[in-house]
Parts: sequence; structure tokens; C-alpha cells
Amino acid sequence: MAVSEKLKSLVGEMPDPDSRGMYTENIDKQKIEQAIARIAEGGRESVAGLIEMLGAPGSAENVKPHYALHCLANHALATHDEKARKLLAETLAEALGGDRPAHVKAFLCQELQWAGRKEAAAALGKLLLDEELVEPASMALVAIRDGAAGEFRAALPAARGKCRLNIIQSLGAIKDAASAAALRAALADPDVEVRIAAGWGLSRMGDADSADALKKAAGAESGWERIQATKHCFVLAETLAAAGKAKQSAGIYRYLMETRTDPKEAYIRQAAQRALEVDKDRLV
Repeated sequence: MAVSEKLKSLVGEMPDPDSRGMYTENIDKQKIEQAIARIAEGGRESVAGLIEMLGAPGSAENVKPHYALHCLANHALATHDEKARKLLAETLAEALGGDRPAHVKAFLCQELQWAGRKEAAAALGKLLLDEELVEPASMALVAIRDGAAGEFRAALPAARGKCRLNIIQSLGAIKDAASAAALRAALADPDVEVRIAAGWGLSRMGDADSADALKKAAGAESGWERIQATKHCFVLAETLAAAGKAKQSAGIYRYLMETRTDPKEAYIRQAAQRALEVDKDRLV
């Protein structure tokens, strides 16, 4: 689209970075806020124009529209203008489906992480199988929450490699209980990082049905995976105890006490024993 001369002029009001590439000198707050307010008056056309003006990261042509677009998102939030925020988010989300460089789409995801809501979830979900964009898209969906779980669940069956890892981590981050079965299956994934991420997610969910699966995972050979899987058992036990499921929690602690027989893992037995002692009143 053609960018109006008026928008170009207002973007020109944004400050120049200092010699370190930072915005710490010659910042005229009033001037910036006035320019952003006028850009906001342009509605969808202004947002689309700013997106069109974005250049390569670090380039001179990218500095001011990049700054202005972020300020515009802040303006909508600071003024509690829900109509403007939604319009901004919808325009950003629509741009994710266009033919734009990955670095531009990644920046749009970052702005949606800040200002997006459910209206952006579907557009972000379409990026979950893109290795270049799965990370910013996942972070935005985790921040948004509303509508995120469905997007992650839908993408998981076809996800591989980096995309699969990010989706598994994200399902754990939002504690999506409906994905517990999928995460239990991921405990047997060929990728150790995926297995660890799945265990982390299950431990956070506090799903008692996952106790046996996590205990089995904690039987991994010595090394980083065993350490992490053991930690996941502790987290699940603590979560279950806090939820009033003391018997299930105690079963995990007893398992750790019985299986950590190596002198190097004495600290695990001791920690599990102390936890049992703390929770003994709940077992009565």
C-alpha cells in the first residue's frame, strides 16, 4: 500500500537513537505523544502504513516506524481505548498472513504479545509450524491466553523439531489440562528436550493421573534428564499436596525415597523425607 506523506511526516517526529543505539538523549516526550496521538487518529490506515514502512532490523529506515508502532500500541493501552487496541491487534494479525519478511512478522508477534487479545489467536496459531516464527508466535499466544490452548493443540500433531518443542513448552506454560494426555505421550519422544518440556508441563498442571508417567520418566539414566525428571516429581507432589491430594503426593515422595539409593542422590531422599514429614498431618 502507498504510505501517506502525512504519516511519513509524523513518523519523522520520532527520536533518533543516540550513539549507542539507545533512546536516552534528546527525548521530547510531549512531541512524541502528540505525534502518536495524531497517528492514532488515522486508525487502520495508520497501522497498516507503519507496518509497510518497517525495514530490516538495525537499518536506518526501520528505526522510526519500529519505534512509532510500539508507541502506538502503548498509546492504545495507556488510554484504555479498547476500540483502538482491537483495531491495532486485528491489523497486526492480518499482516501476519501477508508476504512479508520473517523479521517483520516476528516484530508484529512481539507487539501482539503486548497488545493482542483473543482476536489475534488464530493468526498467531498459523505460525506455529514455521520454525522461524514459532518462538515469537508462541510467546504471544502464551501472553494472550484466551484462545491460545486450542491453537497449540491443533498444531501439535503435525509439529516437529523446534516447533514441537515450543508447543509442548507453551502448553505447560498455560497449564492446559486438556493436553495432559498429549504431554504424557511426549514423555517418550525421541528428543530429550521435548521429554523434559513435557514433564515440566505435567508437573505444573497438578494432574494426579500423570504421577505414574512422571515417576517412570524419573527412572531415566543418570544425567541431566534424570535430574530434571526428578525435579518434576517434586513439583507435581507439591502441587498435589497444595490441592489437598496428600495421599497422591505422599506416593511420589515415597517413590523417590525408595529409588534414590545411590549415595550421590542422598539429598533427594532427604528432601522427600522432609516433605513427607511436613505433610504428615494432611495424611491423617
